[in-house]
Amino acid sequence: MATFRTYAEILGLDHPMMKIRKAATTWRPSRYRPAEIEQAMRAEPGVVLADVLQRTGGAYETTTRLMPKFREDIREIAELTSDDELLSIAELPEVPVSLEHLRHADPHIRIVVGYRLDVTPAESPRLRRRLALPPDPRITLHFDEVVLPGTSDRFWGAMRFDTTGHARSGSPADSAA
Repeated sequence: MATFRTYAEILGLDHPMMKIRKAATTWRPSRYRPAEIEQAMRAEPGVVLADVLQRTGGAYETTTRLMPKFREDIREIAELTSDDELLSIAELPEVPVSLEHLRHADPHIRIVVGYRLDVTPAESPRLRRRLALPPDPRITLHFDEVVLPGTSDRFWGAMRFDTTGHARSGSPADSAA
C-alpha cells in the first residue's frame, strides 16, 4: 500500500545532498549552466534550525510545499488504489512537518525538510512504465523530494527501490519541476 510521509532530519556529511555539494564545489564553471544554477549547486544545502524556529514563532512544526508533478503522482496512485487519505494529500499545496524530535538539537545545525512517497510498481502503471519495472508487489519504490529554500520551482529528488528487503539506490538528482 502506498504511503506518504514528511520528515526533517539533521544534515550530516554523509547525506546525499552534502555529497553532491562537495562534488559540485570541485566542478569548473560551465558556459552551458546559467549563473543561478552554478550558485545553487555550490550553496549550502538545507536550512538552519534556528531560522526555521524563528519563522514559525518557536513552534517545532513547519510546512513544505508539494511540487505539482509530485502531487500528480500522488493523485494518480490515490485514484488507482481508491485511497482517500492520499487523495486529500494530493490536493494540498503544502504539508506540515514535525520538528518535535529536534527539540534538544543544537539550533545552529542545518536540517533538511522533505517528503517521501513509498509505492509499489503495481500501484502506479505510469511510474512502472517510466522506470521499466515489472508489476512485482515485492518491489517498493521510495521517492524523496526536498524543495530548495528560497525557490519556487527547484527541488532535490532521489529514488531508490527495495526488492524483498534489500535496498538499492537510484542516483539522486537536482531537478527542476
